[in-house]
Amino acid sequence: MRFDMHVHSNVSGDSSARMADVVGAAIDKGLDGLCFTDHCDLMNCEVPGKKEVHCYTNWARSYSEIARVRASFGDRIELLHGMELAEIAQDPERAEQCANAPELDFLLGSVHAVTGYKDFYYLDYPDLHFCRNLVDLYLDENIRLAELNIMDAVAHVSYYNRYMSQHGFWVDVMDYEEKLRHLFEILARNGKGIEINTSGLRRNPGPNRAIPELPVLKLFRECGGEVVTTGSDAHTAKHVGSHLGEAQELLRAAGFGYMTVFRKRKPDFISL
Repeated sequence: MRFDMHVHSNVSGDSSARMADVVGAAIDKGLDGLCFTDHCDLMNCEVPGKKEVHCYTNWARSYSEIARVRASFGDRIELLHGMELAEIAQDPERAEQCANAPELDFLLGSVHAVTGYKDFYYLDYPDLHFCRNLVDLYLDENIRLAELNIMDAVAHVSYYNRYMSQHGFWVDVMDYEEKLRHLFEILARNGKGIEINTSGLRRNPGPNRAIPELPVLKLFRECGGEVVTTGSDAHTAKHVGSHLGEAQELLRAAGFGYMTVFRKRKPDFISL
């Protein structure tokens, strides 16, 4: 089975892809299902501290769009309704409000920006010292996210390398094993998970690495983690479902015999 649990449409501000086009592409590629996880950023990352409005203005649109696409495609593919909720630890009260939407199948928690900084996408990276300090803060923010226990899985652990690598830097998250282990132990204790995000495998130029890589997945399993989803993080129809087979191979190599799909916020473990 191939199931893409991290997909964006034009409900997200950084995508122009129509849901119908994304679903059509997924069917053409033989996917069994996908979950639309459009962005809901609690903070405006370009202006630190400024509130975003997209969580409220886009949610009704997202729900109605998915209903229309489901009616159009019928049982040709399973379509789930998710959300990528960012910066949960910076505004837990609003995060709870978003997470309580009864229509949600899957809530993916992400850290795109640490407190006091813009999104990693917008930052300049002057030197390795700056990068390493930022990774420390990034893991601290993920730990706070995990402690709040609002989401189902944490998105793209080591997300920062997408952008640091474009400036000639790479920081191995395993260099911070103590903090990473602490994060994973919290997630495992609460029955929460992480994802294998395949976006890094299609970046050219780029590192061509999954987010996270195999040693991180092995550590998650060692810490008692059981829940791992696979997602392309596609923002265009052509990228939906990309490299999911490689993600499944990483799962097997890390000792997992299954991947995880969420329906109505409940995990379903599917044999590989």
